Amino acid sequence: MKRISDFGFSIFDLRLRSKIKNQKSKIVCALCLVSFLCWITASEAKIVEKILVVVNDDVITKTELDERLAKQKELLRQLNRYDEAQLSEEIEKARPEILERMIDELLFTQEAVKRMIQISDDEVQEYINKLKSQYGSEEAFEEALDAEGYTLDSFRKEIKRTLLLQELVKQKFGSELNTTDEEVKQFYRENKDQFPARLDTVKLKHIFIRFQTTEADKEKALKRAENTLKQCREGADFSEMAGLVSDHEPTKLSGGDMGHFIPGTGKYDPKLEKAASQLPVDEISDLIESPGGYDIIKVTEKVPLNPSLEEGDFSKGGFRVRAQRIHIAIWPDPASERATAEKANSISEEIRNGADFIDLVKKYSDDPLAEDKGGDWKEIYIDEMSPNLRGAFDSFDEGEVSRPVKTPLGFHIFKVVERKDLADDEIEQFREFLRQKKLQEKLSEYAKRLKKKAYIQRLVED
Repeated sequence: MKRISDFGFSIFDLRLRSKIKNQKSKIVCALCLVSFLCWITASEAKIVEKILVVVNDDVITKTELDERLAKQKELLRQLNRYDEAQLSEEIEKARPEILERMIDELLFTQEAVKRMIQISDDEVQEYINKLKSQYGSEEAFEEALDAEGYTLDSFRKEIKRTLLLQELVKQKFGSELNTTDEEVKQFYRENKDQFPARLDTVKLKHIFIRFQTTEADKEKALKRAENTLKQCREGADFSEMAGLVSDHEPTKLSGGDMGHFIPGTGKYDPKLEKAASQLPVDEISDLIESPGGYDIIKVTEKVPLNPSLEEGDFSKGGFRVRAQRIHIAIWPDPASERATAEKANSISEEIRNGADFIDLVKKYSDDPLAEDKGGDWKEIYIDEMSPNLRGAFDSFDEGEVSRPVKTPLGFHIFKVVERKDLADDEIEQFREFLRQKKLQEKLSEYAKRLKKKAYIQRLVED
């Protein structure tokens, strides 16, 4: 069953309804912010209540605090697998903060009244009708209210106060809460490690300056590759060898793991994919030669795409494989590498001085397709770039040009054409989160100012 709180009708709800990871150590603080939903009733019917705090001409009673704590306890129960003792302990820790939030709420409500902000009964009913329509029936809606400790009357009062405060925020802060697309993207990049793994992509143009390798360079790499293959076949651990000798940075730190792929789809070099498609599981390939060096692969998993196929039968349909890779690069001699680096740095200097990137592609790039395609490079997943490639960019903003990046084949200079890191709906989710974050900061400062002018007396609670 849907919960009333799932609809997030409070402007003070900071629970991010997107992919941001919850931190349990901060959950109580978040719950305190959610508690802005639970507004104080005016001073009516408080004569026999135990008063905890006097706020100007109004009060907060022990009963009100207990009701608030009970609601927070129930919400915490739903979000975590705590037993009763843990729940009581967490709520008791949050008690001072929750009471302080209630004081803030009452000050905001009083300020809205001073500004003569009014919410009509028709506006409240319209809001409730929208919520009610999502439950399918009057009975289901009332069950949801009861499950969270509301009567229809108390819920109506709470909605009215929420709308009152929404209007106060609108009048007080207005456009100050707006957030640009660039702010959203910057926030995502700076906090990316908090979000579930995703495959952000970047489309690039590049200038490629190839190393001028010799037969001696190739022979040196071949001997390294043959020695590595010999050790692997004599029982050396493939993962350890990849970590020790492989020149392929994206897989080196993971023991050569290439991840899952479907042979023939072009994720890797065609020779690699063909070898992986023909190797039995746990077998090690012969040397696979490419323009940049030599590869050795070991298939670790092979799964039919058609689940109905018998295990091990790959003759009747496609399959995906998982393999490990050791890449031995053909490196040029030091003098040739220095000459290539100097050329790349000179081109980079021309770019900084205003030269047109496409003109330099046509003039210098050793990529055979570069002149026809204007230096267009494949769209790649940012997280699958090697560390040195990712580090070549400051922020991956569109239009940026990288420093020269060394690879086994030569030096690349990249220009970012397009970056895809957040879909439109995700941008809107993060925009709302940042808006709420700005709002909480402003409300915190606003509350401090109101407290300085207010009469607040905290009474000792037995």
